[in-house]
Amino acid sequence: MDKPGNLPGGVVSNIRNVHSRKLYIVSTAPEIGQDYWTTAIFPVVEKKALFGLVKKCTPDFYHQIVAFIRNSEEDAHEVHVQVRDVVSSQKEDDWFDSFPSLTPLNGYSEGAKKKLRSVLGDDTI
Repeated sequence: MDKPGNLPGGVVSNIRNVHSRKLYIVSTAPEIGQDYWTTAIFPVVEKKALFGLVKKCTPDFYHQIVAFIRNSEEDAHEVHVQVRDVVSSQKEDDWFDSFPSLTPLNGYSEGAKKKLRSVLGDDTI
């Protein structure tokens, strides 16, 4: 199920993997104040309540599985669809063989380079 995100153009998909039956969130949104978009995968923690009759599902935003960077909304939405399909249909161990590239084909935008340098402390980006 896809639904619009909180930021213009953002998309959120709630996905259940057909093999493990685990829930995941695939979120695509522009980075605030930046010139790039991020698609990220987050696990969802399912807890049973009320004698196992009701499930409480909580996204685990502290344990991001992977992030994909794109320089345009169109490219980001394309990656969102590809990632959503992999997460829903393939075993978790096979995801990284099927994912699109983590980096944009035309290289990182200046804003993405600056952010990665600050987080990673790497001058090679």
